[in-house]
Order: sequence, then structure tokens, then C-alpha cells
Amino acid sequence: MEILKLLKPVMINGVEVKDLKYDFDNMTAQDKLNAGKAYKKAGGVITVQELDSDYHLYIFAEAAAKANADIDQTDILLISARDAAKAEKLVRSFFFLDSEDTLLTSISEEQ
Repeated sequence: MEILKLLKPVMINGVEVKDLKYDFDNMTAQDKLNAGKAYKKAGGVITVQELDSDYHLYIFAEAAAKANADIDQTDILLISARDAAKAEKLVRSFFFLDSEDTLLTSISEEQ
């Protein structure tokens, strides 16, 4: 479990939150599907998941909800735009950049 320090605190459930715990490592496939469903329900369309920063925010929201029993996905959408950009970058780095590097390494080793 890791922590995102917020540049701008946010009020969640009547409490000022200055940092958010999140847990990518223990997310399941179902958690990722839930994030996608919530994103689509909000009107989002995933075209290329590796590049869709709005979708990444929903994945972060799912990871934060998983790490904080008293916070749900909609609470995370209250964070500032700058904090959202940091959260999106964390998702992209964890889920997509490492997988691209691994895939490229695997392909080059096969050749």
C-alpha cells in the first residue's frame, strides 16, 4: 500500500484528507472491470486504455477505495485537477509503462 500526498486537501465524509492510501498490488481483475464500468457509466469511452488519463483516474479511485474502507470511488473524483494528474500518472506507470517495457523486452529476446 502506498500514499499519494495531495497538493490540495479534500473533504471526504466531513474529514480533511491530506493524503490518500492506494493499493494497486492487491487490485483484482474485477476491481479493474469495476473501474471501467464506472468510467463508462459516467459517459467515458475507452479507446486506447494505455493513453486514456480519465480512465486512469477511475482505476486510481478503485485502488484508493480498496485501501480505504471509508472512502468510495466517487470521493476520489473530488480531488483537485493537479492531484488527479498525479494519480493518473501513478496508474499509467504501474499498469501500462511497465507492461510495455516487459513486452518489448520479451519480443526482443525472442528475436
